[in-house]
Amino acid sequence: MDAYRVPKGRATVLIFVPPFPISMRTVFLSEIAENHHGPETVSDLLEKPQAFLPVQEEDGEPVLLRKDSVRWLKVENPREAEWSFYEDSAGTPTRKIRCVFRDGEPLDGTIYSVAPEGERRVSDLVNRRSGFLHVESEGDLYLVNLRHVVTVRILEESNGHAG
Repeated sequence: MDAYRVPKGRATVLIFVPPFPISMRTVFLSEIAENHHGPETVSDLLEKPQAFLPVQEEDGEPVLLRKDSVRWLKVENPREAEWSFYEDSAGTPTRKIRCVFRDGEPLDGTIYSVAPEGERRVSDLVNRRSGFLHVESEGDLYLVNLRHVVTVRILEESNGHAG
């Protein structure tokens, strides 16, 4: 049966699915991405149309996790697991924002304007097709499920002005 196995990379993520506690899980990444060069990323998995994401729990058990239920994922080793985001975001304008979730909990962080010229406003970025937004906060990379976000406030533009 090993002849039928597909080689997969692994990435570790912390996942928050309210009301459950934050948990560490492993996701499996293809060596070749469907929509760009190089290996698959965690955000590639989240952008797929399937409603459920296969993950491995800390005890090694596999489980299918409904993507819509995830508030955020914190990506461990983000420069490896989200390499294409860092490649695409190099040199793009940044904005500091505050996302407030349904229960009032905030998450402050920096977003990058990875979008075509003329579509780099915060409103453009949060209204994009995919449901998860890359947010850097205190040196960590979060993939925030915008379906759980009630408000987004611009705290500072990349030129230093508050918005």
